[in-house]
Amino acid sequence: MSNIDLIDRLAADGVLAEEEFTELLATYTAADRDYAAALAYRIARGQFGTQLHAWGVIDLTNHCSKDCFYCGLCRSNEALERYRLSTEDVLRCCAEGHDLGIRTFVLQAAEDPEFGDDVADDLIWRVRKGFPDSAIALSFGERSRAAYQRYFDAGADRYLLRHETADAEHFAQLHPRRSTLANRIRCLEDLKSIGFETGCGMMVGTPYQTPLRLARDLLFIADFDPALVTVGPFLPSSSTKFTGSPAGSVEKTLFMLSLVRIILPDADLPVMTSIATAHPRGREMAVMAGANVVLPNLTPPADRAKYSLYDGRVTLGRDAAEGLTILMKRMAAIGYT
Repeated sequence: MSNIDLIDRLAADGVLAEEEFTELLATYTAADRDYAAALAYRIARGQFGTQLHAWGVIDLTNHCSKDCFYCGLCRSNEALERYRLSTEDVLRCCAEGHDLGIRTFVLQAAEDPEFGDDVADDLIWRVRKGFPDSAIALSFGERSRAAYQRYFDAGADRYLLRHETADAEHFAQLHPRRSTLANRIRCLEDLKSIGFETGCGMMVGTPYQTPLRLARDLLFIADFDPALVTVGPFLPSSSTKFTGSPAGSVEKTLFMLSLVRIILPDADLPVMTSIATAHPRGREMAVMAGANVVLPNLTPPADRAKYSLYDGRVTLGRDAAEGLTILMKRMAAIGYT
């Protein structure tokens, strides 16, 4: 069976066997990638038309208790200038975004020991009270089920927690010993059962990744059926053990993004900042490969660069208004609003 036949069967059935996904990911050509992108593009246009959702990202804190091997925010990075936004800072960011027409706020934080459940609960409640017409998405990492329930009860709607990799051995190669794939999956299952619109995701091109491991990511996504999925290229940080590792392929990232769109026609697939960092037209290319959400950054300009997950993280514009204007023009150039 050809790769085109496999892509068509994926569109018909929503999943392939592990060995078929592996074969597809090991042998695909540029023509196969273009075929998948065209199919994913048609699916996204059919679901969402020419309108993209804009979710405003606010990076709350870059203090982290974890020491993940790939992340520039890791605890052992002593060169990083750390910061925390106050609740008032966050509410100002939300107000600015709201004035610009944004109606989803993504509150994102490293796993900061001082950003505990009481602080998070209060912040969510205050954002919900101040902006009742807006959705609240969270990305606070691994927490207890009780904490997730508190956040949901306080008014949060969505929660994004990347599974990173659905292969347990690979997960162990990317994280310290105390972090496990089993706990990450437990968190995702808790979030979904509580009622969150739950998102998972992975990086493409991480060290030790193989076609088989990417195939297991796609199988996990098909089985878990998340409401949103993030797919971005691995970009190394000079402050981690993977400094000097090659960046993930933009082309393979786009292929994976298209395959996820084919598997999940109505899921939200954001254009990740990592792909915009990796390629000057990364945002446009991701939309043309099936993405339907863009992520303007509402974090105060003085702190944006400090949320350095990887080297060279880019943002558009000097402030949120300028960044959104640039983003709107760039998307209009490919036929989207």
